Amino acid sequence: MKKRILITGANGFVGKHAVREFTDHGWEVFEGLGPSGTPQHDHQVPFNLLHYEIIRFLVHQIKPDACLHLAGQAHIPFCQEDPVTASDINVTGTVRLLEAFRRHRNQARILVVTSAEVYGHVPAGARVTEEHPLTPTTLYGITKQAADEAALAFAKQLGLPVMTARPWNHIGPGQHPRFVASAFARQFAAFKNGAPPAMNVGNLDSQRDFTDVRDIVRGYRLILEKGTPGNAYNLSSSTLLPIRALLEGFAACTGITPETRIDPALFRPTDSTPLLSTEKIRTQCGWAPERPLEDSLRDILDEHL
Repeated sequence: MKKRILITGANGFVGKHAVREFTDHGWEVFEGLGPSGTPQHDHQVPFNLLHYEIIRFLVHQIKPDACLHLAGQAHIPFCQEDPVTASDINVTGTVRLLEAFRRHRNQARILVVTSAEVYGHVPAGARVTEEHPLTPTTLYGITKQAADEAALAFAKQLGLPVMTARPWNHIGPGQHPRFVASAFARQFAAFKNGAPPAMNVGNLDSQRDFTDVRDIVRGYRLILEKGTPGNAYNLSSSTLLPIRALLEGFAACTGITPETRIDPALFRPTDSTPLLSTEKIRTQCGWAPERPLEDSLRDILDEHL
């Protein structure tokens, strides 16, 4: 008999890849759809983190063996503009979900996905383990820290088999164009179709850690299958690249090198994200990223052509 999993935020960028990953590996997947999703079959259900009774009813009816909690407010400017709603969704919404499982399915394994933003600013060159203090510097990061700590408290104090995942930036097909890789891909697709090869850019020297979303969701599956309750797990490529590397990668894919112009509205001071240690997920779950950056960029570009 197949194990059942409820994936919240299943109609989002990561959620769609997660549904495919778990389905391909023998799970019976129930898709919790956010407000923009309309159920198309009986394994898709409306899901709203603001309504405890809806969550409780779904958990009671579906009786999942596991839950991958992806739903939340991930748009950083929204968190700045409306921190009350962002907190209600990301923090209290996570608590509502965990409490529903505690009441109705307390043996189900749960993975709450937060963010490496919980670590805040870290000295250059430092490699961050899961035991590093959580000192977020943005309102988004603060909501994710609170959700992360609440999830681990449900494990350590209330006995639920809950874990958290702290991923860095992930890219891949289906990502919203407001994110840099998809924004670049859309412009390079336009160049291929005859648009003048010139683009406005921000700071191309800022460094980021990019992992393919399909590697990320494989990590989520392995944590749920092999991880230890009460633990947090970092996921990243553990390689920092300047944003310029994405632009150069798309140029290599298309054979087009556009003229670039610095747009002050897009420019941010040069910064670098912390390097995450992924030793724990590698040793406990057998995970390592597999897809090279050039494959990710080609797949993203193909989607826009």
